[in-house]
Amino acid sequence: MRNNEERLGTKHQNQSSPSSTTPLEFVTPTSFVELPSEGQFYSEDHPLNNQKTLEIKEMTAKEEDILTSRALLQKGVAIDRLVSSLVVDKSIKPESLLIGDKNAILIQARIGAYGQKYKSQITCPSCGEKSNYGFDLTEIEYVETELREGVERLPNNNLLIELSNGWKIECKMLNGDDETRLTQMMQKKRKKKQPESPLTDMLNAIIVSVSGHTESEVIQKAVAFMPAKDTRFLREAYQAAVPNVDMNMSFECPSCEYEQEMEVPLDAEFFWPKQ
Repeated sequence: MRNNEERLGTKHQNQSSPSSTTPLEFVTPTSFVELPSEGQFYSEDHPLNNQKTLEIKEMTAKEEDILTSRALLQKGVAIDRLVSSLVVDKSIKPESLLIGDKNAILIQARIGAYGQKYKSQITCPSCGEKSNYGFDLTEIEYVETELREGVERLPNNNLLIELSNGWKIECKMLNGDDETRLTQMMQKKRKKKQPESPLTDMLNAIIVSVSGHTESEVIQKAVAFMPAKDTRFLREAYQAAVPNVDMNMSFECPSCEYEQEMEVPLDAEFFWPKQ
């Protein structure tokens, strides 16, 4: 990863907010997040258009209250409220952030609040042994984007991906609003004990049109009948082209020495370090 210290919040500046009615001068430390998108995939009227960095403030007790709010957690909006509280420029709404940029903000906020070590209880896929495993968050890298063969970036920043059957799939880059809807959809299915369908839900969320057809019923039917080899190509081509943070980190079981890449989850528990 290039310039990990700058990207992940070890360089700070101070933003002063003195009060004339109190004997103390209150100072809020801030830092700059290097955005995976480099501001290239936002519309011209978005505050982050062509902006490579974003200023955020460090977490305080106020942000910890957000992460422990049962109401916000149940609604699936705690993380968005956290991001909204951290971003200095209040014209930037968390729901408009590309997911990769939002992830970069969360990682930097976590490092600034609790340090670079993140411990989580991991169950070994090989031996089933549970252990508290530590991840070094400064080792997280940004995805180097590429347009694979059969993929075109459109003027509106959407992606046009041609499948083996000739379908031309236009996909949009998901933002915070899309992510919230997907999370709430999953929570609703769990509550109603309905079968979960994360893959088809994700495809229906990113696909804007199929060979020019924009009707939701057409898109849903196309996803349902899409061959597995094409869905795999579509997902891999999409992931390669979208700016993001690579959350896959190496896990080695201390009991059986089994090794595997595991994804570090960015949820509310991510901000509560286990000792």
